[in-house]
Amino acid sequence: MTLSIRARLLLWITGGMAILLMVFAVVVYGVLSRSLLDGFDEVLLASSRTISGPVERDSARIKFEMDERDAPEFYRSVEPDYFQLWLEDGEKLAGSPSLKTGGLERFAGLPDVPAFRPVRLPDGRAGRAVGLLFIPRADEEAKDVIPAQKVTLVVARGTASLDATIRLIRWLLATATGGTLVLALLLGAVAVRRGLRPLDALAARIAAVRQDDLSAQIPTERMPAEMAPVVGKLNDLLRRLEDAFRRERAFTADAAHELRTPLAGLRCTLEVASSQPRTRNDYREAITECLDVVRHTQGIVETLLVLARFESGQTTLRPEAVDVRELIEAGWRPLADKAASRGITFDTHLLMNFSCMADREVSQMIVAALLSNAAEYTDDHGRIEIAGRNIGESVELTIANTGCSLSDTDAQHVFDRFWRSDPSRTGTGIHCGLGLALVQRAARTLGGSVSARIADGTFTIGLTLPAAQPKRHLMPRS
Repeated sequence: MTLSIRARLLLWITGGMAILLMVFAVVVYGVLSRSLLDGFDEVLLASSRTISGPVERDSARIKFEMDERDAPEFYRSVEPDYFQLWLEDGEKLAGSPSLKTGGLERFAGLPDVPAFRPVRLPDGRAGRAVGLLFIPRADEEAKDVIPAQKVTLVVARGTASLDATIRLIRWLLATATGGTLVLALLLGAVAVRRGLRPLDALAARIAAVRQDDLSAQIPTERMPAEMAPVVGKLNDLLRRLEDAFRRERAFTADAAHELRTPLAGLRCTLEVASSQPRTRNDYREAITECLDVVRHTQGIVETLLVLARFESGQTTLRPEAVDVRELIEAGWRPLADKAASRGITFDTHLLMNFSCMADREVSQMIVAALLSNAAEYTDDHGRIEIAGRNIGESVELTIANTGCSLSDTDAQHVFDRFWRSDPSRTGTGIHCGLGLALVQRAARTLGGSVSARIADGTFTIGLTLPAAQPKRHLMPRS
């Protein structure tokens, strides 16, 4: 299950706080417990210094004498401290009265370097001990008589109070960490809810956009900086959707208008023919007119179907090297007689090996549509000029015709479906305005492009297609 943004933010905030608090608690616990333990060891070391002070050697032996008033903690009956002294050969020199019949474990570090360790006291309590190896001080008479002997001293004390303090610190840190986490969770929930409030407001505004009016824009005032790009892209999407729907509505209206005219003519012809008995020639003439209308309507429908296939990517292509000169000759052949009767001059300026890599049928359809458009709109005694050139890995074919009455701003609309420069659409039934739209979609399908420009009464179409790769001939091995 995918978590919501609110749950993710809350999880990350709480998880981050938990990690930080646990690290902080561990560090604080380590520092405080180490500090308490060092303080406890300092007390132990001070006690060991107190015990080692009375140890001295004279000319006969090493002796130890201590007054109870100097170290009462070793004489009390309740939770006493302990100490024990050993000679270098392991013989016990002295011990605290609190030992009674028990004893301490003998250990020590380097000379005059104390060693600390946790121990179990003779009365069963947990404790901590310090082991000290030292040379007793000697009086003036014994310095040169008795060789220096090392004495081992172990002092032990119960750690109940220390352990209780450390447990209290541990409990306080755990409680504070848990309480802080709960508080952080509550505050994080409030902060996340307030922080995501603009998203809820944005969702409400999007829900308020009506499907029949996508022109409404979502205001960006008082919008968080992180959401401004999203809202900007959303507004841009709404504008593009509105434009697309507007084009689709216009397309539907134009298609209905284009189909209504031939259907109305077809109906009128049939009604007149069936209104009264006619001669065989009258019926034949009516049928011929109806067939012309049906062919024209069928041409519009088939063009729309081809457009739909191009736009949905359902056209299967068979790319091959196609000679552009052959395409032009094949496309101009059915137009030549009519163009000659109108005095139109047709000139081509193409290289001998001017080929493109394209599907032959699709490229033939493109060139035929462009030539038909040029021949239809060229003025009488006008001129159609065709030129071509290589541009890197592409070829560009230009078809220019004179007699254009369009303005330069109209050039960007000539590829729109059903577009005409005449708003009254007086040419309905003759030109449906789909030829150049079909050319544009077909060129894109072939990996090319098409553009239009108008200058000084000359309408120029530029068609760019991938160039055919020249064949490489392998040289025979000698």
